[in-house]
Amino acid sequence: MEALEALLRAGLPTRHEQVRLELAEPGPVLASDGSLDLRLCLHNENTGERAEQTVQLVPAGQTLERTHAYIQAWVQSLPSLLACVVDRTGGLLMTPSMLEFSQVAFKDEHAQTTLQFLERFTDPHMLQTWAATVDAANDEHWIRAVCQDLRLGQHADSLVALRRAGIGLVSRGKGMTAGRTHLGGIPELPLGVPWPHRRNHPMTLLAQIDLAETSRCDDERLLPPAGLLQIFADLGSGIAWDDMTYDSGVLVMTQPSQARNLIVAKPPPGAEILPHRAMIPAVDPTLPPLDSPFYHDLTGLDLTGDDPARPSEEFAAFIGFLNEFHPPLSDDDRPRHRLLGYADPLQDDPWQHCATAEPTTSPTQWQLLAQIDSEPGAQLGDNGLVYIFIPRDALMAADFARAHGVWQMH
Repeated sequence: MEALEALLRAGLPTRHEQVRLELAEPGPVLASDGSLDLRLCLHNENTGERAEQTVQLVPAGQTLERTHAYIQAWVQSLPSLLACVVDRTGGLLMTPSMLEFSQVAFKDEHAQTTLQFLERFTDPHMLQTWAATVDAANDEHWIRAVCQDLRLGQHADSLVALRRAGIGLVSRGKGMTAGRTHLGGIPELPLGVPWPHRRNHPMTLLAQIDLAETSRCDDERLLPPAGLLQIFADLGSGIAWDDMTYDSGVLVMTQPSQARNLIVAKPPPGAEILPHRAMIPAVDPTLPPLDSPFYHDLTGLDLTGDDPARPSEEFAAFIGFLNEFHPPLSDDDRPRHRLLGYADPLQDDPWQHCATAEPTTSPTQWQLLAQIDSEPGAQLGDNGLVYIFIPRDALMAADFARAHGVWQMH
């Protein structure tokens, strides 16, 4: 035990950007069944947030040799493990359990030595898979616990299956490395590529996303792994987005991020430029909102009741469930910028708008690509939100020409 504790204390504390990971009292505790628990503390030096938790570093039933090999690899990999956690969460709302990879790692019976564990901890794809597994397990536990509390246990499996990992876009905090992901501002375009217009009216850049940054949060691998994703919208021509006589109200473009001829474009006369806001991606678990097509087929779930004025107890419980896991859109919880996952409708069902635009595609096959919210100094109409949807098959094929925009406002 002394040798294991010496290993752990040699690797801690460690840090990534503004986040420091350190041992907390009582330190490591080896149980009689061979399991090893560890008290850890995560400290965000920018926000002052501290989170302490006891995590199971090693499960029961392991040989001392394998336990020693795992801990040695874990300690050596701590900088990259912590970077994975910070990069997936944006440094926000972190818990030490995000570093608890043992339940996944020890299932790999081929990993026995320090070198074999190190190979797994330094494999970016495997590391993201482990982190996504931990996140999904935590979300599932939360969903099931809320269902149990609200007597919706019989629907827990169906509700867990609807979970999607979105990618929140949060303001880049102090001490965080600058990236190329931003809302508003001016796009980087190849030499000779004109600024996008719609019917001779210059479009506005809503977002430029560095896909290499977002890939570490894209658990379903829906987005291309690299390049720049640029989203433009017609905010000022006065032509309705659902007017099929004209071009689409939104335009989604991609650029190779390493292209040598990419330059910061010069805005044309009359272009509306929203303020440049540097953003960082963060995992954002989502469930569908009530006003969506995804609950229609939940067997046995009464979402109406005979009298709309007196909804069923089950419907009231379901609303309580959504308020817990998918809180309603409110001014106190905005802006909500997001890639993937589900949308937060400000008005009616935006998936139905997409189905009207492309009737051969089922509403449930439309995937949210991006949700861009209003914020002070960057209003989208009357405190509105812009949603960009795309059929899932088109997204998997990187066919962004089929993207469709929905603009809702007060």
